[in-house]
Amino acid sequence: MRNSRPVVVEAPDDRGQRAVRVRGKTVGRAWSRRGLERLVRRAGLPSLGLDDPDQVDWLADPSDWPDRPWRRRAAGALTALGLLVSAAVLFYVGTKDAVNALAYGGRVVGVVFVTASLVEAVAALAVGDYWGKRALRYSGTAVLVGVGSVTVTDLLFLITQIQGWSYTIFLWLWIGLALWAGWALWTLTGQRVWRQIPHPKGVALSVVVSGIIGIAGLSYSQMYVPYSTPVETPFSVSFGTPALSADGSALHVPEHVEFRNTGSVRIYVVGTLWKAVAWPTRFAEKGTGEDTWKRELQGFDETVRHVLYAPSRMLAMGEFADPGNRLDPGDDVSRDFVVDVPLRSGIGRVEILADMSFIRADRGKLGNSYQGSYEASWNQETRVHEHDGPDWLTDAGDEFYRYHAKVYHSSEMLNLTHATDYVSAWWVLPAWDSRDSRPLVAKGDTDPSLSVSIARKADGSETLSDSEQEPYGMIAKNRWAEMSVDQLLKAARK
Repeated sequence: MRNSRPVVVEAPDDRGQRAVRVRGKTVGRAWSRRGLERLVRRAGLPSLGLDDPDQVDWLADPSDWPDRPWRRRAAGALTALGLLVSAAVLFYVGTKDAVNALAYGGRVVGVVFVTASLVEAVAALAVGDYWGKRALRYSGTAVLVGVGSVTVTDLLFLITQIQGWSYTIFLWLWIGLALWAGWALWTLTGQRVWRQIPHPKGVALSVVVSGIIGIAGLSYSQMYVPYSTPVETPFSVSFGTPALSADGSALHVPEHVEFRNTGSVRIYVVGTLWKAVAWPTRFAEKGTGEDTWKRELQGFDETVRHVLYAPSRMLAMGEFADPGNRLDPGDDVSRDFVVDVPLRSGIGRVEILADMSFIRADRGKLGNSYQGSYEASWNQETRVHEHDGPDWLTDAGDEFYRYHAKVYHSSEMLNLTHATDYVSAWWVLPAWDSRDSRPLVAKGDTDPSLSVSIARKADGSETLSDSEQEPYGMIAKNRWAEMSVDQLLKAARK
């Protein structure tokens, strides 16, 4: 009789396993005939013949072993691989941003990523049981939550990369993980894994909430904070009270450049320049002609109809803050200078100008090499011109010096999803051009300028558009003031 047979082998289930009962007690499940033999031996029946109908009751065809172990193990290995790759990326980005993100929202996202990486690591450990004998009750739930976490976080990375219109090698990783997540969800859905979940709505809600927190934190750090917290940096230039030299041949003119960080946002100095320029002038009673004022409007944005300007002369130049300096809220880099103005040289007006460029520390960070990246066009020992600058910025023979380095985004997540950019600051001292029929600069003199940009290449040749530079919070300001020599003399004689 059937009930008298000591071993009963049931029909294969939907995973290809066959339950085995020995003397009415289930002793396990077997994927194959070899696995069945092991179960029987462990149950105390080492000499049992599986083909003996008096000893074994087969409830289905004895040759029906539908399990494909290589396929099942490959699926499990692929699932674990995707979970571990995502966990490694999230742990790396999360630990970086949780400690070093420039904005509070970025640090919150970092903590969320670290948590998600631990969830995915646990899911990877549960894969072995879920694609194996499923001895743990909630292994399937753990795998599903892990795959859901990969789906949400990977989409966050992918959307961020697409939004930035920037290519990095990691784009292929996000695409690969997206395809993997689609396959994993399709596979788990086919196995009806949700049937093992005690509270499926709660699990789904937890995955959605983690995604919302990540999106909200990223939006907060990249959009809300930068736009709701303006940079406050009072910046001005002014003349002080001049003094006449002892021999009466020159004026000592104090100049003041004021730059302070009075807001709540830290900034990094990219480059500064101040210069004093002298303009020989003479009065034109009938006024200048159309050609002159058009040229002046084009070159200087202003014209004075009854003043004729001769080519300019540089009186002084310099920097009022070191490139790469960090200015915390409350820091002040205001400077005072004294410029000597010769009185018997035809100079009629004196102009002071100042340029300042910086990036917001909550949106970008200069590379540590920036302060030590000084390069000049002349030999540092002989001061002889050694090489020309790039064609897009300088002409042959122009002198220059520059600072440059990588510029980093406010979070490691953005650094992975956006291409590497470089910030450059160039101080250019143009050579006098004898070919210019109407030179603006006196023979043998120069007119310094500061050019600052963020570019795709280290040499600064592929300058980013305003919209591409805007995420770094790059800001450039300039100020100027002008006084006539008569005004300065009058002030000196008071």
